[in-house]
Amino acid sequence: MDLENRVILNVGGIRHETYKATLKKIPATRLSKLTEAGVNYDPILNEYFFDRHPGVFGQILNYYRTGKLHYPTDVCGPLFEEELEFWGLDANQVTYFIVLYLNVFFGGCLKVELHNEKFAH
Repeated sequence: MDLENRVILNVGGIRHETYKATLKKIPATRLSKLTEAGVNYDPILNEYFFDRHPGVFGQILNYYRTGKLHYPTDVCGPLFEEELEFWGLDANQVTYFIVLYLNVFFGGCLKVELHNEKFAH
């Protein structure tokens, strides 16, 4: 793919690069609808800026690339759900291939493995 099809996304100060075709893989989402006329586009830097959680966004961008969404282990469930909602991804429609580590205050780390399960609220 050529440079014209590359997109730079600055999320929370972290720059991510991908292709327009990658962002079109999941239709009707914030990323699939990006335009240079949008308020998030900076023509001087030639990038889109979003003041959102950069770590969660890395997982979301990988979902566009691979079709598999991995739950980040360093954020809580409500924050992850909030980020999914912002980017236009429906948590009820997303299939997760994850290993979820829950930090439990009563004695360490509880490991719960979920494969091909719908995200439960």
